[in-house]
Amino acid sequence: MSEPDPEFELEQAYDREELAVVVDEMAAALEGGHTLQLHTAERRLDVDVPDRLVADLRADRDDDADPATAALELGLEWDDPDGSSVRVETVAADDPTDEPGEPIEGQSSGTDRTSRFEVYQDRADEWRWRLVHWNGNILADSGEGYTSRSNAKRAVRGVMRAVPTATIEETES
Repeated sequence: MSEPDPEFELEQAYDREELAVVVDEMAAALEGGHTLQLHTAERRLDVDVPDRLVADLRADRDDDADPATAALELGLEWDDPDGSSVRVETVAADDPTDEPGEPIEGQSSGTDRTSRFEVYQDRADEWRWRLVHWNGNILADSGEGYTSRSNAKRAVRGVMRAVPTATIEETES
């Protein structure tokens, strides 16, 4: 008997740093207690993870199929008596809040119309970051230098985690 198709599935290739962004997003949702959101071009997943859950971590090598392939799987499970903690929706083509084809945080869309974070060393030998729009305009920058590349990259990941929860506030001048 075969397993039923999952309500939502996301399987794609990532660079290690791209996947770190997705995992950081998941960690931020777990730590902050807010809804985890992932999406593909066709579907959106919203998950409200409770305070208590069971984690199943497995590392494997499939010697029968391909001994050169290894896998690491993380499964999370919790009680959901009313079935409300996992919500999957089809994304409408005209939905202004979810543009089909837009990449998930950190994922390359395969086109040149993707904004990017750049980490670079300035003239004072400090590390900085900037967010560059697909058209080349600089949208944001670190505003300060960091002593190491890893600290600048850590700051970028912090910005990426904060953006999905950021709000727009109008202030008086």
